[in-house]
Amino acid sequence: MAQWDKLLKSLGFTESEAKIYLKSLEIGAASVQDLAKKSRVSRVTTYAVIETLTVQGLMSSVEKGKKKLYVAESPDRLVSVVHSKVKTMEATLKEIQASLHDLKMIQRGEKPVVKLFEGPEALKAIQDDVLQTRPKHMDEFGNLDEIRRLYKPEDREVFFHEVKKFLPKTRAIFLSQEVKPISRGSHEEIALLPVDKFNFSGDVFVYGNKVALSTFRGKQISVLIESEELVKTFRAMFEYLWHCMAHLPVDSFNKVKPRE
Repeated sequence: MAQWDKLLKSLGFTESEAKIYLKSLEIGAASVQDLAKKSRVSRVTTYAVIETLTVQGLMSSVEKGKKKLYVAESPDRLVSVVHSKVKTMEATLKEIQASLHDLKMIQRGEKPVVKLFEGPEALKAIQDDVLQTRPKHMDEFGNLDEIRRLYKPEDREVFFHEVKKFLPKTRAIFLSQEVKPISRGSHEEIALLPVDKFNFSGDVFVYGNKVALSTFRGKQISVLIESEELVKTFRAMFEYLWHCMAHLPVDSFNKVKPRE
């Protein structure tokens, strides 16, 4: 009986349902009172269980004189019930598989969290978030000259001073008139794009599980997106650009590495 009790529970039977069904098979037709007593289940619960098992086709009632007795159906019926449950589960599995993408989209981290910042404080908001996040890796693609035009050196240095406290591995591809190596430590590599070959004023900054997109001309806007999938996408793009620049002729772009 212990084995069957375990099997029935694995099929979704409650403890009371398993007890009453097995006891009913053992003693045959019985009143609610007798079944409750011999199953060691309360009468109220026994009534509820009988109703549930009857709906499933595992129990039925018989009239004997003025009494109404209840009896478990043949164990063969149990096999049919299991087959029915298997078919239902298979149908449910197919439905879940077909809708899995929608479920993933509501999962924390898959559904992007987007924040918008405007005005002169937009980039400062991104910098504050970086310091709070303390990422291990940072990749940036942007217009360095525009950043320098809009933000005072002392403000930028405050940010870099705080970043040094957790030293993330940093790579940057900057559009700039700068021709000399830019160094802020051995943890950072910078590649320079010449201004005579490219013209853009935005910035893409990838760190942690976030992507920050900023504009520096006209209305200053920064959009901060928290999304693992977007981070993977932008990092893949950055990796490709970084790889390409490493294999370009020396006179095409100025790639520099900070002093060790």
